[in-house]
Amino acid sequence: TPHSPLQTQQKFWLLHKLDSSESSSSSLQSLVCPHQIRVIEFMAGNIQYSEKYNDDAYEYRHVILPTDMARQVPKDRLLGEDEWRAMGVQQSRGWEHYAIHKPEPHILLFRRPLGTDPVTGKPPEGWVGSGSAKSGAEASKRPVQAH
Repeated sequence: TPHSPLQTQQKFWLLHKLDSSESSSSSLQSLVCPHQIRVIEFMAGNIQYSEKYNDDAYEYRHVILPTDMARQVPKDRLLGEDEWRAMGVQQSRGWEHYAIHKPEPHILLFRRPLGTDPVTGKPPEGWVGSGSAKSGAEASKRPVQAH
């Protein structure tokens, strides 16, 4: 049966969550059929990640999604962490989807404060930047256009 984009995103999230578990194969098989697992692995494996770059306040990176995945990305709002992780984007903690580049919506633009702990996602103590990092829910409420 066909699945909605939300169901597909949930399966990406499940695959990500179960991937590191010893018992993941049996748990995953009960949730997703083998064909769907191959599709999810293929799409997530085709995500491209840039090197990190920075300015005085933030480090940045961009993520290039395969065309089929890019169609699932909302064009009018930013993605929360749970959403981009559910699509198969894998990176350490603390990153926020901070802008939409309309000419290339398949490229997700991420940033995090310089010195962010990649394990906890917390910025350095006392960090103050030009609009501190917001939670995924807050970020998704404020679309930003990159030119």
